[in-house]
Amino acid sequence: MYRQRYPDDPGMHNPHTDTYTSVSYRHNLGFCERVKQSLVAIVVGVILLVVASGLLFWNEGRAVQTAQSLDEGLSKLLSLHTTDVAFENNNGHLVFLQGTLHTDQAVSDPVYKLSVSAAKLRRTVEMYQWVEHESKRETNEGDQTREETDYSYSLEWRQEVVHSGSFYSTVGHENPGSMPASSETLTAKRIQVGAFYLSEGLINQIDDFKEVAPSSGITPGDASLQYHGGYYFQSSNPSNPQVGDIRIKFEAAGLLKTSPIGPPTQVSIVARQQGSHLEAYQTEAGDDLEILHTELISGKEMFAKAHNRNTFMTWGIRFGGWFLMFIAFGCLTSIVTTLVDWIPVVRELVAMGMGALNAAFSISLSLTIIALGWIRYRPWLGISILVMSVTPFLFTKLRSLFWSSSSSRHRHV
Repeated sequence: MYRQRYPDDPGMHNPHTDTYTSVSYRHNLGFCERVKQSLVAIVVGVILLVVASGLLFWNEGRAVQTAQSLDEGLSKLLSLHTTDVAFENNNGHLVFLQGTLHTDQAVSDPVYKLSVSAAKLRRTVEMYQWVEHESKRETNEGDQTREETDYSYSLEWRQEVVHSGSFYSTVGHENPGSMPASSETLTAKRIQVGAFYLSEGLINQIDDFKEVAPSSGITPGDASLQYHGGYYFQSSNPSNPQVGDIRIKFEAAGLLKTSPIGPPTQVSIVARQQGSHLEAYQTEAGDDLEILHTELISGKEMFAKAHNRNTFMTWGIRFGGWFLMFIAFGCLTSIVTTLVDWIPVVRELVAMGMGALNAAFSISLSLTIIALGWIRYRPWLGISILVMSVTPFLFTKLRSLFWSSSSSRHRHV
């Protein structure tokens, strides 16, 4: 009844679910306005096509360069039999070594007064806050479209401050404007394996994080914190948190000695030796090699894992480039569906046909660009991919010939 009597009311509230609804109307575009939008879409499509093409071509060059750099690195790898001494005759060489991490001092959290014998200490800080969720519905009502937006609110733990001032409904959903501390990863200053000091690039790859729980005997110096369910709480009742309550988790990586947290971290490293320092090795192919694993594996296994990461990244970017290209062709051909969208049956048929055509175009062009990227490095592979790029069109042509011949036979019968 309320909505019938006040149809233009901008919103309403459901008191049982803490959900609010905003109602608005927009004028449906006319034919000429939709054509103008399609022309703008064509410009966007051209830009996306250029970006997707550049991304795909760059990705193939990157993949080849990385693969060649890894092959080069493996062929030049020098295994060190001891890490106790940094021999000068190995300077400038790409070396492989294994050992246990150690440092002169423990890493400490200055905010909550916690120290641990590790290469890294990660502090994750979250605050209990109101979070707004939004969902939209649209209904076509002739010359206008009705838009209904539902806003719902829930209490969640978040690492960043959620600014409640921008909520649709701020009453009863106010969040604090700041947090007492932020999430941060603290790193020891000088980390070694034997006589060798690790570069920042190698230290960044230490990621075997383990929880620092009270059972380890390592606890924060802040007496206001209460431990509950894997977190330290700044709350009067951790079992029933309120808005503004804080919870913190501490995790350590690169353990330096045996403790209740875990055994000391052993690492395998591939890097360039320069005196007593390990740093990035510049390959002739162009990539820097600087690899660390928090486990004892052979140099050959490390390079195999790096090849696998390169393959995974290459295919991920290929899919992303193809998807951008598919969207680009959708923008370029949108004017075709716009010209016939006033005829419902024709509109649906044309939309289906254009979707298939856009898929064929995007696949073919993607394969063509990938082939051009490989022709310089592996000609036969590039040519093979180039032949594959015309497959969608050959399939379409063969299918049309099949249907034509079938129709001719039926007419003769």
